Amino acid sequence: MRALRDILLTIAVVAIYLLPAIIADRKKRRSVLVLALFNVLLGWTIVGWFAALYWAFHPDSARTLERIVKNDRRASSQRTINAIMSRSRTRGVRGTEADPKHRDERDRD
Repeated sequence: MRALRDILLTIAVVAIYLLPAIIADRKKRRSVLVLALFNVLLGWTIVGWFAALYWAFHPDSARTLERIVKNDRRASSQRTINAIMSRSRTRGVRGTEADPKHRDERDRD
């Protein structure tokens, strides 16, 4: 019975210790990994734990969110351009192989 109590107490202490990381994960923060590492490495100090807790509750700034949206849009447009280029290359290769005019030009080179 005592062993079960010790196990439950250990789980509760670890959960409280990692509470800032858990809260950040539940709030879908973008910096959960960094916050969790900060919490694990500096959470043993009272100041570090409260700093991590504040960080978990503190919302992202408007500038940070704007930069994130801008980078996501840029990455999305780059993926679209890459897909279009890839399709045009594959269609171009298929088109030149089927077209006898292009085949004759390649044979001359």
